[in-house]
Amino acid sequence: MATLVGALLTPTAYADGSVSFHGDIVPMLKARAELEQFITEKFSVTDTGWGNRIGSATMPHMGGARMGPYKFQAVWHSSHGDVPVTLTIDTKIRFLDRHQHEIVGGDLRETRSVIEALDSSEIEPPHTNSARSK
Repeated sequence: MATLVGALLTPTAYADGSVSFHGDIVPMLKARAELEQFITEKFSVTDTGWGNRIGSATMPHMGGARMGPYKFQAVWHSSHGDVPVTLTIDTKIRFLDRHQHEIVGGDLRETRSVIEALDSSEIEPPHTNSARSK
């Protein structure tokens, strides 16, 4: 069973793709006003971040599109001073076919669009070993 789940999930994220915090994430934050206010008041977030890039083999009609989770380098303005962090924005993702019906199950080859909604956020120390942080 674990092998089947891994086989279904692994191909969707072949590589990271860049996203814009202001262009791609802030519109999702608008649906969660308290979280939007908290993030915009407590963090300075770089505009360019990284999301999962959808591979053409997995979803041929979506190749190159991005989906969460999204990671951004940010500065947390804490009461003890500014702290560099990695801000992760987690999303709930719905996969839709050409008729805008949700695809249920593991075969996502007929996906024509995705709908993402903000789920949660995470804050962690920046990854100093990451190629993006060099």
